[in-house]
Amino acid sequence: MRAGARLRRVAPLVLLLAAWLWPWLARAAPAPIVRVEVGARQPVLVGQQVGIDVTILAPNYFLSAPAFPALQVPGAVVTLPDARAVNSTETIDGAVYAGIQKTYAFTAEQDGEFRLPAATIRFTYAGDDGAPRAGSVTLPATTIRAGAGGTGGAAAGDTAGRPLLPVARLTVTQALDHDPHHGVVRLHAGDALVRTVTTFAPQTQAMMIVPPQAAAPRGVRMFRADPRLSDHAEGAPGPGGTRVDTLTYVFERPGTYTLPAVTVAWVDPATRQPAGSTAPMVQVEVSATRGAGALAPGGPSAGALPGEGGVPWRTLLWGAGAGLGAAALAVAWRRLRPRLARLRQRRAGRRRARAASAGARLAVTLQACRTGDAAAASQALDGWTRAAHGTTPAAWAEAVGDASLTAAVTGLQRHLYGAAPGPAAWDGGPLVQALGRHASAPRPRRRHAEPALPPLNP
Repeated sequence: MRAGARLRRVAPLVLLLAAWLWPWLARAAPAPIVRVEVGARQPVLVGQQVGIDVTILAPNYFLSAPAFPALQVPGAVVTLPDARAVNSTETIDGAVYAGIQKTYAFTAEQDGEFRLPAATIRFTYAGDDGAPRAGSVTLPATTIRAGAGGTGGAAAGDTAGRPLLPVARLTVTQALDHDPHHGVVRLHAGDALVRTVTTFAPQTQAMMIVPPQAAAPRGVRMFRADPRLSDHAEGAPGPGGTRVDTLTYVFERPGTYTLPAVTVAWVDPATRQPAGSTAPMVQVEVSATRGAGALAPGGPSAGALPGEGGVPWRTLLWGAGAGLGAAALAVAWRRLRPRLARLRQRRAGRRRARAASAGARLAVTLQACRTGDAAAASQALDGWTRAAHGTTPAAWAEAVGDASLTAAVTGLQRHLYGAAPGPAAWDGGPLVQALGRHASAPRPRRRHAEPALPPLNP
């Protein structure tokens, strides 16, 4: 009875103490947070590229970079541009969080509502005691509404079969491999003119630029090379995509030709009406083949066919030979093109394999440490430990059991994501020394030594 009475007296005090300590206990274990923001006013236009900012906040600092997944949305194109993540720090309810933000590029191919998938993003962060903790966040429900406007003026619900135009003011420029004189390019029969058309789309990926409309006049053959696409082109006026089209015109006969203007279609983001950018037309004058057509005194041109009164047979033979040669080259190119494409794919695959190998990742990590680039060193170190050891840098350092290695890895993460701002410069020397003791790089091949004695039976 006495024990029961004491328990009844102590129970209210225990409950009161737990209620008083609960806010501090709850605050001592903050959880990761995820935010999703659509960077455009809705409804967006069909064909308009919209940025979707995904920010992940982890308590203290990250020990491994979050693996942002690819998002699949039916009826839309969603890509993750290869841009460096934005790092930040933030204080929420008295707790310090480290933030990593990546921006997805969203483009609706038709009108309607689109919902982002509830993807889960996993990572590792440091707990209050500095030990690695596994964290994960799930993208919240996010809806994007799109209306017609980027499909060449199609009405809502009638976008099928129409080209998807970028919603951006495109800039088109052109360059010729022959300099014009007084606005006219002068060539000889059999010559070729290369016309390079460059299209720039601000705040838009290059893959969204529609191929330019180009034609050749009668009697001129045009060859179009594969376009070159780049989202980080040098010399561009700002962020955006660049498409480069190379057009080759072959002139087989003398005469005066006008190459039509090249037009690229787009949608005006202000008026939501279709528009176009144009590279101007080109005037070309083609004379007879070099060395042909010299007139003899008082008679027809040299090499003229009998009874033709000045039609040079050499010109006809050269024209026929050029036509047969061009046809043979075209047939050979059709046969070689698939083989060259497969060869380029194999070479690209080998380059990607070499770049993704553990040795290459280790070399990038050491180079970033020597140059003092903390962000690049953290990203490269995470890729190397996952490729070489299948784990995060913090877990690998802890498994090795080297205190200096653990301190170097932790110091790198604290420099990037710590609560207190660290020094502007980061010294990667300790991490280089620690990696040198435990990281294995591919050894160079040794050359076979020459035999000291000559062969027995020369």
